[in-house]
Amino acid sequence: MNALDSRLLALICCVQAQVLATSPAALFAPVAEFALTWQEPKKQDPKPPANDILDAEREKLRMKDVEGWKKIQVKSLDQVLDVQKATAAVELPVSVTDAEKTKLTELMAKAKDSGGGAKTGRALREMEKMGYPALLFLINHLREIDYKDPDSSMFGMQINNSLTAITMGVNTGYVAIEVGEPMDPRKAQWNAQTVQQWLSGVNNEKALWSTREKFDEYIAKRKAKKDAELEGDPKDAGAKPKDEKKKG
Repeated sequence: MNALDSRLLALICCVQAQVLATSPAALFAPVAEFALTWQEPKKQDPKPPANDILDAEREKLRMKDVEGWKKIQVKSLDQVLDVQKATAAVELPVSVTDAEKTKLTELMAKAKDSGGGAKTGRALREMEKMGYPALLFLINHLREIDYKDPDSSMFGMQINNSLTAITMGVNTGYVAIEVGEPMDPRKAQWNAQTVQQWLSGVNNEKALWSTREKFDEYIAKRKAKKDAELEGDPKDAGAKPKDEKKKG
C-alpha cells in the first residue's frame, strides 16, 4: 500500500467514526424538518367542460346586450322609433297555407286575450310548434307592439322568447320590462330597434330564413350543433354557430 492509499483509508475511517458517534435524532433531523414543512401540492381544478365554456361566453354576450340600451341617446318617449313607419311587413309566401294562417290568427287572438298569463304562454307555445309559418307571423306581429307602453312591451318580450325558441337560440337582446316599471325611453328605443334585426333574417332572398327550405336547413344544422354540445364533443361544441347573436 502506497502513501496515498494509506491517507485515503485513514480519512474513510475518520468519517465512519464521526457518523457512528452521531445520535439517530441528529442524523435524521434534516429529514424530520422536511417532513414537517413539506405540503402536498394542491390539485389543479379540472378544465371546465366545453358546454360550461360556451355558456359562460353566451352569458357575457347576453350581459353586453342587457347593458347596451343605457347608451342610447333618447330622452323622451316622443323620440322612440315608430316601427310601423320604419319597417315593412313580411309577405307570407305561398308555402304558408291558408289553414296555417287561420290557426296562427286564432292562436294570436287567444294569446292577446289572456293578458300575458298561462293561457298566453300555451298559445304561443302552440305557435312555436308550427315552425316557419309562426316565425314569419310573429316577426310581423312585432311591428304592432307599442314599445312605449310597458304592458305591450311585455307581450313583445314574450313574442321574442317564442322566436328564440323557434330559431333554437337566436335573440336580439330584447330588454326585459318589469311589472309596474315606468317606461324608460332608452329601453323603448332599444326594443323597437330589435324588430329590424328579426326582419333582416327573412325579408330578402339572401336572408338566413328567406324560405321554408332554408329555414329547415338552418334548424337541421342547429339541432346537430346542439346534439354535439350535449354529447360534449370539444371540436363541434367549440365552434360558434353563425348568426347566433343578433345585435340590437
